[in-house]
Amino acid sequence: MPELAAEIITSGTEILLGDIVDTNAVWIAQQLREAGVNLYYKTTVGDNEPRLRGVIELAMTRSDVAIITGGLGPTVDDVTRQAVANATRRPLVLHEGALATLKERFARFGVTMTENNIQQAMIPAGAILIENPVGTAPGFIVETERCAVIALPGVPREMKAMMTASVLPYLRARMGGGAVIRRRILRTFGIGESAIDARLGDLMRRSNPTVGLAAKTGQVDIRIAARADDPETAERMLDAIEAEVRAAVGSYIYSTDPEERYETMLARRMMQAGVTVALLETNTRGALAERLATALPDQTPLCKRVVAPEEAPAELSGALQLEELDSAAREALARRAAMWLRSESGATLGLALVGTAGAEEGVFGRIPGETWLALDDGERVHTVRIPFGGRDEFTHVRIGNQALIELRRWLDAHHG
Repeated sequence: MPELAAEIITSGTEILLGDIVDTNAVWIAQQLREAGVNLYYKTTVGDNEPRLRGVIELAMTRSDVAIITGGLGPTVDDVTRQAVANATRRPLVLHEGALATLKERFARFGVTMTENNIQQAMIPAGAILIENPVGTAPGFIVETERCAVIALPGVPREMKAMMTASVLPYLRARMGGGAVIRRRILRTFGIGESAIDARLGDLMRRSNPTVGLAAKTGQVDIRIAARADDPETAERMLDAIEAEVRAAVGSYIYSTDPEERYETMLARRMMQAGVTVALLETNTRGALAERLATALPDQTPLCKRVVAPEEAPAELSGALQLEELDSAAREALARRAAMWLRSESGATLGLALVGTAGAEEGVFGRIPGETWLALDDGERVHTVRIPFGGRDEFTHVRIGNQALIELRRWLDAHHG
């Protein structure tokens, strides 16, 4: 099964400078993945012929396919056709069929075709014309000894039509009929990227199927992908590699849905078990309550009571000047708060996050601060020291993540 190594080149100063988001490259990457084409590089370059030519020349040394979008219009800054011609050492020639199509399109629009539009019918000598069924500018393919350089318009509607009708069938033919790439996302929580890497190192060095990591705030996605002649074989390969991944880090995997948040999974389990929670948060100021409240927005609220520090009874609220307390006193206060929460609210669990909130504190603060988590279920109070406090959003997420982990551990112990 022949493999193809591809890269995408986006031409356009407006994209390079961030005025327009490059949705074309994302869509093309998805199509290449589904077609079984390996994508290794993406490049954005402005409307400058020498620089675009240089990018194309580099692509021709390292890729089997280079797909360029943009720069095929009739204006002075549409430099793609000239850049491709110069990079491939081909002169631009007038394609009579393309010119006839252009004239017919303008006549249909009832618009006079200006002289500069003729350049849209100029393509490198020997190139394969790609007809544009929904626009004026045709695309083309220049086949060199190593690389097929494919030029497409930047208008998304036109590019997609030409990719679907012409380019993807061309690529499948080059691969001898085609292949497929299938992928899965295994979402993990409570384990860092380096720790996963240490456990999956051997698997991550494989070329097919592949295992990769994508780290986010407080969690890591494990991406597995397999390339095969048909979808069924690719899925079997994924099943096998997923089993190996789960054997190594399965206790941290909570979902295969790329969009599912950890708190959504947890909230669903709490709903099924009939578990409710009452919360008090000092430094995080309701951030955890918000995450749980939005996890299953259409369901009965999991948070039976959410108490702000100033709403706590006097024997608690007066002691919540945490910067003046030592660590043992903060832990004791968190325990009392969790017990009061559960007793006062009637919730299954009382959970208190009692932590400092200094301006210079945080995960990456000048000083770390401290937060104590206390969880009361009526039989025992479990406490955990979180070695940072603070008031910034990233720190709040990390504190909330630890609370979610403790809730899941309690569920695992009491409800399987």
